[in-house]
Amino acid sequence: MAIKSENVLPVTQLYISEMLIDSSIDRVMAIDQNWCIIAWNHTSELISGIDKKNAIGKSLTELFPAILNDQEMMDAIKSAFKGRKSFVPSLTNVFNRHYCENHFIPLKDEHDNVIGVMNIIHDVAHRIKVERQLQKLNMALENKYNQLEKANNELATFTYITTRDIREPLKHVYTSLELLIKKEGATLSNMSKGNLRRMQGSLNKMNLLIDDICAVASVSTKNEPLTSVDLEEILADTTVTLRNKINEKKALIESVTLPVIKGYRNMLEYLFLHLLDNALKFHDENTSPRIIINCKHVTGDKETKKALLPEREYLKISFQDNGIGFKPEDSERIFNLFEKLNDKKYHGSGVGLTISRKIVEAHNGFIDAVPMSGGGAVFNCYFPVDQEE
Repeated sequence: MAIKSENVLPVTQLYISEMLIDSSIDRVMAIDQNWCIIAWNHTSELISGIDKKNAIGKSLTELFPAILNDQEMMDAIKSAFKGRKSFVPSLTNVFNRHYCENHFIPLKDEHDNVIGVMNIIHDVAHRIKVERQLQKLNMALENKYNQLEKANNELATFTYITTRDIREPLKHVYTSLELLIKKEGATLSNMSKGNLRRMQGSLNKMNLLIDDICAVASVSTKNEPLTSVDLEEILADTTVTLRNKINEKKALIESVTLPVIKGYRNMLEYLFLHLLDNALKFHDENTSPRIIINCKHVTGDKETKKALLPEREYLKISFQDNGIGFKPEDSERIFNLFEKLNDKKYHGSGVGLTISRKIVEAHNGFIDAVPMSGGGAVFNCYFPVDQEE
């Protein structure tokens, strides 16, 4: 007599279910309402060393009496018998929990009555190992961070004390030279007076360099909260500061309406001041400086800059000038400390652009310089728009 297909299907499903459970890398077992084992997969055999035939039908607590000493485990099993899924985390040197987490799932019949509890024991040794390694790395990073912060603060203190001690004798020498010129001016030759003035000029350069070094140190150790900064106000204040130079050079500054951003006001004031001052300084004497400031929102993937996060939104502020520009191969070099590409003709300490980069980086942003084909350059400053106070 032929076997009906409806009789074959349940047998096939049962076989497949048992095969899947035996193929699991987790230990899978089940107990009935009397706490007797009714399921025991292949992984349970391998890890416990107990064959399925020697486990089925045995009382769970008799086969593994150590469970009785784990109140958390017992409560989880009882909770599952009440129809609630429960979980017991890994616990070192505890039976069935050493590098293992336990899941208890109620088994219900077609009337939603709990007839047993399935226990899935998942090995988390690899995860715990990775977590411990990560914890060690975090501790090492924290120690390194604390060391760097301490060294940075010590360097800032050293810089402040050193520059303060240097300023005092420089001021004294400058004043002495000024008194010498005033008192002995009648007896000094024009060449001697010129030499003394050049000495005073060198002292002023040294003072400028000290100011810039202090600025580098202050930017590197900035630890103030971000505030709302109106860039329109920053630009207005900067143009007031540079008014004499702007009028002298008959410069034209054009700007779109600038927004309010989260940032450090003093830093942003210095950034605008230096970038505008640079544009006024490095230009052809036969042309009047023209500076165009633009602003727009961009995403990192659109700008194709490695320093920008692809999915992050940035505020791009561009400072374009019609100055002497620079060679494309010098686009990174100009940000180096004490780097001066036009040392002979244009005066400066070679620190300003280094500080400008540090300021933008202190805002978690990025700055680059692009030479224009027809002369001049563009400095692009990228500020994340999602800065938090």
